[in-house]
Amino acid sequence: MFIIVANKGMRSWISGIFDNETTAEQYIDTMPDELKEFQQRIELDNLNYPFYIVERDGFQFLTQDEVIAVLEQTEATEDEDEVHFNLYTIESDYRPRMPGTDHMGILRHEHVTNEFMQWYKVEGIDFLYRKGILYSE
Repeated sequence: MFIIVANKGMRSWISGIFDNETTAEQYIDTMPDELKEFQQRIELDNLNYPFYIVERDGFQFLTQDEVIAVLEQTEATEDEDEVHFNLYTIESDYRPRMPGTDHMGILRHEHVTNEFMQWYKVEGIDFLYRKGILYSE
């Protein structure tokens, strides 16, 4: 898997996700020069679609079993408004309309909040299927 991660100041985002190196390189070539300097290509072996991204102080790229382990370790807090992390479900290549920009909001994602965790603790993995995070093949 080839993932293009951008870092500009305090902001980070994923600019592209590809399962083919040539496609990733062609995508990078389409970026405006002023955005290229912020991009970094990451190659991850042994990761296939679907996979998951946990966004919390950076990005973690995880398998289904790994994301379930992260959820199992996450505990609700006293702060009702707390977002523990954002959880993205990645099923296919991703490229924003404007290469190199931050359009991660179009990816299927959930804000893992205390309410989310309460539902997960009650329903378990069935909750993840119901929310469309996990799906039967």
